[in-house]
Amino acid sequence: MTSDDQFFFDYLASIPHDVRRYSVEVADSIDRQVDHAARVLRDALSHQSWLPSSIRPPPPSPSYLPSSQSLTSRVQDWVARNRAWSAALLAFVGTGCVLYLGNKKLSGKRRRARRAGNGARKEIVVVAGSPHEPTTKAIATDLERRGYIVYITVSSAEEEHLVQSENRMDLRPLWLDLTTTPSTPSEIHPSLSEIHTLITQPQWPMPGVPPHTCQLSGVILVPSPNYVAGPVATIPPSSWADTVNTRLLSPILTTQIFLPLLTLRNTNSTIVLVYPSISSSLSAPFTSPEVTATRALSGFATSLRRELCLLQQSNIDVVELKLGNIDVGRNTQNHITGTEVLAWSSQQRALYGPQYLSSIEQRPVASAGPSTVRGTPIRNLHWAVLDALDAPAKDIFGRRKAKNAVMYVGRGARTYSIIGEWVPAGLVGWMLGLRGRSPTVDSISGSSSETNWEKV
Repeated sequence: MTSDDQFFFDYLASIPHDVRRYSVEVADSIDRQVDHAARVLRDALSHQSWLPSSIRPPPPSPSYLPSSQSLTSRVQDWVARNRAWSAALLAFVGTGCVLYLGNKKLSGKRRRARRAGNGARKEIVVVAGSPHEPTTKAIATDLERRGYIVYITVSSAEEEHLVQSENRMDLRPLWLDLTTTPSTPSEIHPSLSEIHTLITQPQWPMPGVPPHTCQLSGVILVPSPNYVAGPVATIPPSSWADTVNTRLLSPILTTQIFLPLLTLRNTNSTIVLVYPSISSSLSAPFTSPEVTATRALSGFATSLRRELCLLQQSNIDVVELKLGNIDVGRNTQNHITGTEVLAWSSQQRALYGPQYLSSIEQRPVASAGPSTVRGTPIRNLHWAVLDALDAPAKDIFGRRKAKNAVMYVGRGARTYSIIGEWVPAGLVGWMLGLRGRSPTVDSISGSSSETNWEKV
């Protein structure tokens, strides 16, 4: 059999299959047409009112169009169709979140001093303040507990014994005589020879251990927060001199003494100035010594900050910690606020007495006598000090970021600062309980007024 015969027989064998396929398609098409005609006829007859209800076909059930898929369904469908891309995207987002959150948690929030390579302490902090003050003592002990070598300035044997009684190896007294000055301003002060040795010469913690060199990380200036209160006419000159010397002149001279030591090495250091801010923010009456000293300290810090920014290294920051109401523990002072009125003359009592007592009742400072205002826990102050001492962060280009020049710590510090800047003076006076009063001659010189004040 030739190849032509084989082709003919194959063609004849394929004819029944083609006939079957064409006949099935024709039958399906006829069925669809008949079904469509039947639906149209049924729909037309169901709306004819002349047909009896017994033979009238029921209306067709409404056909609901498929509702559009929700966003969740579309996402699920896309994930099912693109599993490889979904896994890659999930891995990328998950890794990014882990790296971001981990870096945010670990970058500078451990709040502990950095150690040397041999495990010894290397960061030195000087706390310039009286060891008798609760704030100074709390800051120094917390820094020592977190790994710093802490020096507290002392000026008497009693203060030195108070520091040594803490029985902490790295909490040390530092005799600082502000009346002694070096021969030239650039020389190191004689009282700082021990710290100068630690930051310039290698230190061996023990034999066989590699040496390390310490660094001066910061100087914390903590003037006493207790100020004389009262009208200017009743404050003696000795109180003004004590306020200027201990709260203003002493921090300035201490900063001047430490500047040659801070600029000796190219290490990051911070000058932290801690002072109350509520009275100065409101310019409250009868608190002129506090307002004068704190505003002068703020101006000194601003000028010093701009001065240090002009240095070639520019590695010293100046940070102000403006304090509000902070709970530093039980107040051991036996002085009852308001009793100082008894030491005034009768004329001063008549002029200033009612307003002064009214201002004491409205004073927004929890430390000024009995008050229902509860201060912020002391740990917030510790965290703020550690954040100020921490090394400055760097941006994505490796440049050094500037620290916050002013930090508010304690309840009311930021709020009263905003009030003092933006709220009208009359409203601030009303908040402080001030009332206008025009004293008469009889109230000034009359004996009845003096008799009433003797009953206080």
